[in-house]
Amino acid sequence: MKLLEFFNIPNDNPSKFDAEGKSQEDKNKIQDEVYWYIIDNDDLHKQFILPFVSDLKSHLSSPDFNLDRFKKNWVPMVNKGCKMYYDKKKLKSNPDSVFTKELKKNLLDKITDKYIEDVKNDSYKIGDHKI
Repeated sequence: MKLLEFFNIPNDNPSKFDAEGKSQEDKNKIQDEVYWYIIDNDDLHKQFILPFVSDLKSHLSSPDFNLDRFKKNWVPMVNKGCKMYYDKKKLKSNPDSVFTKELKKNLLDKITDKYIEDVKNDSYKIGDHKI
């Protein structure tokens, strides 16, 4: 028996699967689920975004605005969101193999893009409360 058969990986295209047998499609699905979990979690917003959203508003119009500086503010939110999602779904895999650096970076970029646009358009809100 081949190793690919043992993990139920089709032999016709083994390169689209990683060492744990997860396809890119599975990884994208997890990334999307975690993204929406973080977006919909008001407690994460209150804890991590509210402390600096007014500072972000004031700096967005500055010509010296550095997006990477503010992107770092969302790192703890992404990490905690991943941990909360892991606990909620009662996943058994190693968290580092589920939430890889690449996945977290993609989440960080996606969340940053969304909230930067919301703050620029003055449409950022938590629940029904507009900030």
